Amino acid sequence: MLEHHLNIYFLVLCLLCFISSYILTRIFITKMINYKYGIDLHKREKTKVPEMGGIVPVSLSALVIFIFNPLISSVLFISGLIGVYDDLYKLSPYKKLILLGLIGIPIGYLLFGFDIFKIILLILGISISSNLTNMLAGFNGLEIGLGIISAFFLGIILLLNGDYYGFEITMIFLASYFGFFMLNKYPAKVFPGDVGTLPIGAFLATIAVWRNIIPEFVIIMMPYIIDASLKYYSAGITKREDHKPTILGEDGKLHVVGGYLSLPRIILKKKPMKEYNIAFILWSISIFFGVLAVLFNTVVK
Repeated sequence: MLEHHLNIYFLVLCLLCFISSYILTRIFITKMINYKYGIDLHKREKTKVPEMGGIVPVSLSALVIFIFNPLISSVLFISGLIGVYDDLYKLSPYKKLILLGLIGIPIGYLLFGFDIFKIILLILGISISSNLTNMLAGFNGLEIGLGIISAFFLGIILLLNGDYYGFEITMIFLASYFGFFMLNKYPAKVFPGDVGTLPIGAFLATIAVWRNIIPEFVIIMMPYIIDASLKYYSAGITKREDHKPTILGEDGKLHVVGGYLSLPRIILKKKPMKEYNIAFILWSISIFFGVLAVLFNTVVK
């Protein structure tokens, strides 16, 4: 059964998604560098870095996943469009919550019919999760790396449950984002923008509700939940742009002086470190919760 579903054609498709994402992102960088770019605040050399690069993995994964399931593809496409608008015109946090949540109404009805409970779960899941994956950010490769890790463990859980259909869709998403990650990791040559980060949570939440692995998904999302809780406790609901960035010290390490609380800032307050080190620690925390989710699934099932 496993060999039948995870055949060579599917593996080749994932490899093509990875390669295509990497190549298209490189092309995107050359086209976008003088149009929409940001300055990497955690580098001494204040070089221009193209933004909104997430258009590539979102568009690519939505296109390929359309072959498997047009509804899941639509979640990626619509949340990506909201991300594009947010990158260009800056939506308020409340408008983002509402707009992203609205995606769950038609998609929920088409997936679950008149199951109101599932539809409400999907609305809340897409709205909250997409904002969570957009908030835990600010370091090269962090957001995309966390998204890849989260998708990987969600995929492993689906595979262990014998859900090859859900697993394949999740792996296509992962492969597309991994190709982009190769150019987003430290030192970043491109930033994802909200178009790249919002669809991560929207996609993962949709998969979790659709394939009935919600408790496992919540465990996987714990790093995001902890980070958001700290931010809300210390600063309320604010735009990410309003948060004070960490400071690059003369020692090449990132330091935190005052300001709001967050998961990375608490770590950096205890021990200043270089940008790639804090990203690695946060990825490690994500892996820890991913393993917990797999163990939970194994025990419960």
